[in-house]
Formats: sequence, C-alpha cells, structure tokens
Amino acid sequence: MLIKRVVPIILVGILFLVLCANKAYAQWVPSDKMLSKAELSVQKQFNIDYSKSAIDLNPNYYELTTNDSIIGYMCLQQAPSKHDMFDFLAIYSSEMNLLKLQILAYRENYGGEIANKRWLKQFLTRPTEKVQAISGATISVESMKMVVSLLNQKMKNWYQVHHITSK
Repeated sequence: MLIKRVVPIILVGILFLVLCANKAYAQWVPSDKMLSKAELSVQKQFNIDYSKSAIDLNPNYYELTTNDSIIGYMCLQQAPSKHDMFDFLAIYSSEMNLLKLQILAYRENYGGEIANKRWLKQFLTRPTEKVQAISGATISVESMKMVVSLLNQKMKNWYQVHHITSK
C-alpha cells in the first residue's frame, strides 16, 4: 500500500527535476497576462483595493496590504505536466491559510481537468496527500500536489521567521 503511494511521488519528483533541469538556476518571470489574471483573482477574493510588494522568499510571491494592514499573500508558481509547465496562483490569508488555488495557464492537450475549481478546492480542506486523483491527469495531479505541499511549507516557514523577527 505504501509503495503504491511512494512510487508515483518519486516518479513525479524525478520528472520535475528532469523538466526543470534547464531552468534550475533561472527564475521564472510570469507574463503580464498571467500577472493581470492573478491580480483579478486576488481582487475578487478580498473585494477591496490592495497594494502588493514582493517578499524576500521569491520575487513571484507578494504580500498584500491595505491601509498598512496585511490582508494576505499571493504566490505565482509553476509546476510540470507531462511535456510542459503550467502556471498557477495560490492565495493565502494573513494567517497563512490557503484560501484559493487557480490554474492560470495549462499548456497540454491532456490533464487540463486540474483547472476545475471543484477539484482545486480539495487543497483548502484536505492534506495534499488526500487530494483525489483524476483519471488521465496523473502526472499533473501528482505534480500539483507536490508543488503545493512544498509551497505551503515554504510559506509557513517564511511566515514564522518573518513574524518572529518583526516582533
């Protein structure tokens, strides 16, 4: 039973490294279109005017503020699919709870079902290892689970360090 869970994760990890080998030391820069799409989603999520500023963890991760109060965080991230990368947005609350995931660009002919809002909502209510698979989108699903899990951990670690040093 454990082997059935571990082997796909290891394979996705290897795939991730192979696909990202040429980008290992390069920082992905989202297009203006991706950034606009993400900002529209953030605006809908919080329904107030906000300012964003990059945080020191990654230039694609932003602190969102209004009236000098932190309202949340926005992360633009990529993950590998079978032949290409897909772009997604993660929105966190000011307490670092995941509020929303959205696929911004999916570039494959198969596996696009991961952009389904209902499927993505699982990440908000379940541990990533409990997110259900999608037939025909195995690589993208496992990749998304792995990248979101790592992103959640990075953001929570950054948050702890940031708030301990700012007090």
